[in-house]
Amino acid sequence: MKKSLAKHFPMLFLQFLLIVGFCSCENPQEKKFKIGFSQCVTNDAWRKTMQEEMFRELSFYPDLSLEIKDAQGNNALQIEQILEFQRQGVDLLIVSPNESSPITPIVEEMYQSGIPVIVVDRKINSNLYSAYIGGDNYEIGITAGQYIKNLLNGKGSILEIWGLRGSSPAKERHRGLMESLEGSEIKIVSQIDGEWEKDTARIRLKEYLLQANAPGFDLVFGHNDVMTIGANEIARELNLPSKIFVGVDALPGPYGGIQAITDGVLDATFFYPTGGDKAIEVAAKILAGDSFEKENILQTAAVDASNIRIMKQQTDRIINQQSSIFRQMEMIESQLKIYKSQRGLLIVFGITLFIAIVSLAYVFKSLKDKQKINRELQRKNKEVNEQKEKVLSFSKKAEEATRYKLEFFTNISHDFRTPLTLIQGPIEELIHRKDAAPFRNDLLMVRKNTFRLLRLVNQLMDFRKIDSGKLQLKVSEQVLPPFLEEIMSVFNKSAKDNQIHFRLVCENPKIKLWFDPSMMDKVMFNLLSNAFKFTPKKGTILVNVEEDPLKHEVLITVEDTGPGMNKEETEHAFDRFYQGKSGTRITGSGLGLALSKELVELQHGTIDLKSEMGEKTVFLLRFKMGKSHFEPEELFSDLIQDQILDFESFLPEQDDSFPIENEPPDLKNTVLIIEDDLEIRNYLKNKLQTSYRILEAEDTSSAFLIALDEIPDLITCDLMLKNGNGLELIKKLKATPQTSSIPIIVISAKSSEEDMLKGIKTGIDDYITKPFSISFVMERIKTILSNRNQLKEHFLHELPRETNPLNSDKKFNKAFTSLVEENLSNPHFGVNEICKEIGLSRGQLYRKTKTVLGYSVNDYITKVRLKKAKYLLINDSGSIADISFKVGFSTAAYFSTVFKNAFGITPSEYRENQTQGKK
Repeated sequence: MKKSLAKHFPMLFLQFLLIVGFCSCENPQEKKFKIGFSQCVTNDAWRKTMQEEMFRELSFYPDLSLEIKDAQGNNALQIEQILEFQRQGVDLLIVSPNESSPITPIVEEMYQSGIPVIVVDRKINSNLYSAYIGGDNYEIGITAGQYIKNLLNGKGSILEIWGLRGSSPAKERHRGLMESLEGSEIKIVSQIDGEWEKDTARIRLKEYLLQANAPGFDLVFGHNDVMTIGANEIARELNLPSKIFVGVDALPGPYGGIQAITDGVLDATFFYPTGGDKAIEVAAKILAGDSFEKENILQTAAVDASNIRIMKQQTDRIINQQSSIFRQMEMIESQLKIYKSQRGLLIVFGITLFIAIVSLAYVFKSLKDKQKINRELQRKNKEVNEQKEKVLSFSKKAEEATRYKLEFFTNISHDFRTPLTLIQGPIEELIHRKDAAPFRNDLLMVRKNTFRLLRLVNQLMDFRKIDSGKLQLKVSEQVLPPFLEEIMSVFNKSAKDNQIHFRLVCENPKIKLWFDPSMMDKVMFNLLSNAFKFTPKKGTILVNVEEDPLKHEVLITVEDTGPGMNKEETEHAFDRFYQGKSGTRITGSGLGLALSKELVELQHGTIDLKSEMGEKTVFLLRFKMGKSHFEPEELFSDLIQDQILDFESFLPEQDDSFPIENEPPDLKNTVLIIEDDLEIRNYLKNKLQTSYRILEAEDTSSAFLIALDEIPDLITCDLMLKNGNGLELIKKLKATPQTSSIPIIVISAKSSEEDMLKGIKTGIDDYITKPFSISFVMERIKTILSNRNQLKEHFLHELPRETNPLNSDKKFNKAFTSLVEENLSNPHFGVNEICKEIGLSRGQLYRKTKTVLGYSVNDYITKVRLKKAKYLLINDSGSIADISFKVGFSTAAYFSTVFKNAFGITPSEYRENQTQGKK
């Protein structure tokens, strides 16, 4: 059961969370709609009563929320607040305009943007709104006027206290009052702007009454109760005779108009409902999508001593009920909080209990698993210990094997030096003997490659010394520029022959540096050899020396304008035995730069490489000035002349060059040599040029173009070439109709069976590995060309439609002989027609037929026609003229002449002889 519970723990936990989440959902519906209310002012009793009614009504609509912004009687502020509601994304807007005209455009904009708008109390100068709620101020003015006429018996004077003159309620109430008083003897003698505020009305009325010529009045009519109450206070303060005070609003509460009538402060007021509850009711209908009235006019009535008692009782009761409602709402909220808190504790307890049960089951399972894991760990630990012992044993054997390898490596390097020395001595002696003059070029080449091999052996031994820590520094202070110039002098002849701009740049020719001359010689020799190896003719190689006083260093740079290196080659250039993948850097041993880096770092220097493909390569060497960074036992006072330097073994390129003899005029066959090593290419050329016309190429692109243009009789090709792969070139040559029939001999240092098999599969005729015997190479070329000629002769003795047995010629032979056969009877058929059909130029066609068939195009067509004529003369009973036309001769006489020149007898004699022979 425990295993089952632990196994199904994730599913049980998920189900539990779903149940808890379902139980925790709140029953009360969350508020969905947001209402924004832009109130013009909120500091008067009427506005506060409106907002209280709104919140009381909201208690019946839990899905609505209300936010109120006070414009403080400022039009600009009210516009900004309405725009803020728009940015907040309210669902409905209620507006009580401060003034009608300034607020009208923004209300229209909100309405047209799709937001419902309810205008309360004060109208705007447009009908672009969803609903209007408010009293009929004009009707209030009419009712107040009629009441005043009855109160004054049709005679008297009125002091009118205005609200805000730009607001619609003030204008409508004044207009209704004026129309109601028409035809009576009641006049409005003065008007004061109270701007709906009690204090403003008090101040301005007092200023008015203190004027010397202020006209008297019988009655004060204020556009709202608070201004009228303020006027009453000023009248009492100034001890004015008894006046009548009439206001508008009839608000309940201790400071409202109803209480003022009860206290005798006002004589009458007119009920002007706030419409707050109605505004929320209409908003709920709009948001719910129910029907509603656009114009909602609230009714008015006069309140005076005759009905004040009943009105006060009703308003007091409403206020008490409102207070009770608020208390009940607070109690409900308190109970809800308690309920939520208890429910939360219950959920937490349930979750804790569930987790505890599951955890207990998981602990039991974990204990069993731990016991099982401990047993498995003990077994693994035993295996690891056994493997560790085996590894230690193998490590000891590996160390011993490595020691034997290093010893063998050192011994074999020394063994290489002995035979190389024995080769070098006799070669030097033979070079200076007169009777060996015919072989001087060969001897010079042997000497140079002996030194090259010796340098490679020395580099290998230097690596061995570095790895074993036995390479001892012998540092002395030297003047650097002369030392570099002596090394560079070895390369001057090579620079001159290749027109390379080669020089040393140094502002201070007396710069001194502490370094090991032998090591520095090897470093500079390797860098300069590398630069000359890849810098093309007419390029530039610069060696720059400068001081860096700030870093207290000497900087040496070697810059060349060679092909550059790609990013991968730059990153691995100093790795041992690394060879670049690009065609220009697949040769060499991969030791020179690696050894240079080791030797520079042994002298506490650094070497860096910067290269850009197709532009240049720069090696940067930095060495510290002074000698404090060397150990005392590494310092010597020897001069450079007392030390043996490696660059003396370098032999310039020109010593290996071979004299180029003039091409004999009677050479019949052409051989294309594709080889990127100049020495091997010159060697093959020197040996073959006495028997063949020689073409040369050092990279794949130029080799293909030469083969396509010249159509040589045979090609020798290396597999490792600049900017390409020899096998890919051979595949391309064999896939091209113009060059597919050319025999190819591979001469390569790749000697594995896999490499040979790849070469044979591409269709080569022979695979010769380096080092090679030149006699063997010359004999193979001679044999292949001889076999080709025999095959041509054999092919020419067969009927034209029979194909050449050489697979590489089948496609060309089939196309060529088919064309000749199809057009045999056409006397005008010739080279132009064949070039057009096969897609070759005249030169390519001539060389191709010469290579494959051994004849020119016209000679071959003539021979085919004559062979066909011989066949027809024996097997066709037609006349000599008919047969001549069938094989493409324009006249019988010309046919007879050509036939006799070819076979020594006329067509008639040939037919007669063959006929007699049959009999």
